[in-house]
Amino acid sequence: MKKSRLTTQYPTDFELIGIVSSAKEYQLAWHLNQLNEFHLVKDEDVKIDFAENRQIRVSVLLEETEFRKVYLLKNKLVATNIQTNQFLVQELQQFDFLLKLSSQTDENWANELLLKVKTIPVIDYCLTIDVSKIKMKDNLVF
Repeated sequence: MKKSRLTTQYPTDFELIGIVSSAKEYQLAWHLNQLNEFHLVKDEDVKIDFAENRQIRVSVLLEETEFRKVYLLKNKLVATNIQTNQFLVQELQQFDFLLKLSSQTDENWANELLLKVKTIPVIDYCLTIDVSKIKMKDNLVF
């Protein structure tokens, strides 16, 4: 019997900045808000359900306007019932936070914003990430 596998492609119309910082989530958000590019506020945790009753929960700070969305995601999971994966994006586990940027008006916004983010003193390292090279990008589509 021939088995078929269903595969799906989700739109990845967002840019991503990986951030390494030992700062608390709210401290980092405060510093990012000082850039006057956006105003992040705490939102409900995102819950992602998988097969076999597996679920992960990710802490989120968000700004949403008519033309853009900005998410500050903590890469280390808040809660999980999956023992092997403790990160939102396992292959990016070197980053403590992920800044997910969606904009209908600004192309390459992440590259422009990266220069400003690098000036924040509580950030040890940050980098724009090529989303097309991430295998687990499905975890970032919500």
